[in-house]
Amino acid sequence: MAIGHPVVEALRKRPERARIALVVEGGGMRGAVSGGMALGLDELGFADAFDAAYGSSAGTLNAMWLMSGRVADGIPTWTDQGLNHELIDWRRLARRRPVVDISTLVERRYEELSPGLFAAVLASSTELHPIATDVSTGQAVDLHGSIEDEVSLRLAIRASATLPLVAGPPVAFAGRRYLDAGLSAAIPFRAAFADGATHVLVLRSRRVGEVATAPSGIGARVMTRMLRRIGPAVAEGFGTRATREAEDEALLARHDGDPGMTPHVLSIRPAPDSPVPARLERDIAVVRAGLEAGREAVHRALAGAVAGG
Repeated sequence: MAIGHPVVEALRKRPERARIALVVEGGGMRGAVSGGMALGLDELGFADAFDAAYGSSAGTLNAMWLMSGRVADGIPTWTDQGLNHELIDWRRLARRRPVVDISTLVERRYEELSPGLFAAVLASSTELHPIATDVSTGQAVDLHGSIEDEVSLRLAIRASATLPLVAGPPVAFAGRRYLDAGLSAAIPFRAAFADGATHVLVLRSRRVGEVATAPSGIGARVMTRMLRRIGPAVAEGFGTRATREAEDEALLARHDGDPGMTPHVLSIRPAPDSPVPARLERDIAVVRAGLEAGREAVHRALAGAVAGG
């Protein structure tokens, strides 16, 4: 348990002048794990405890459902067999269409599942900060400042979660082109730091001890060539992603070892033996198990911490 940790204490009883941030890692269908963690936060009464939520890829979707107050509508979508097969369909390759249909999911299906969802996000007391990768620079960009209405909100969410190649072309937003945040900031805590967060809760979708590895093999070579056609900076970012994530992991490990470091950071990860879905997982039993692993991880970390207590 993390009772007594500065982040937990801030969630329970907000210190004066504190800025409390939630950071949510994604990873395609691996985002079911951080989705389960969002569900756990809601169950423990911490859904509205954050000033801002920063999401990468599928982590943006989980942050959106939590801060909208509609976790009960959104998190079960991870384990909806029909929705999963609608989202991921390899047969679309034959028609030169995206394997992962993020556009339909965000632009139509979410509102059908939870009418008024995007209005609820805009009205929330928690700011949503979708992080995406700028195609021209390969750098992570916080799109919060360019969100003005429901249309731009949906575009920002799509930009954060559009996997290169399998989910279609870059998303045009506010005069730039963007791809999935995982290319530049898979764990977008640095954006929270830059905004002056004093306390940061990080929901991880990778297991304890699991790290990103450098791309290799024929798949990596094909991906690199394809990304170069989109933008050289994005291709370079793909090649150096593991190094960048290793630096992030090292910094988070230092925070894990010293809760007194500022800003205060608490990371929650599924246990080493937890089932974790693959990026394009279609086996709902695996996805469901990953979601439950995330939920259990939050309850283990925060058990006994009563919001506002």
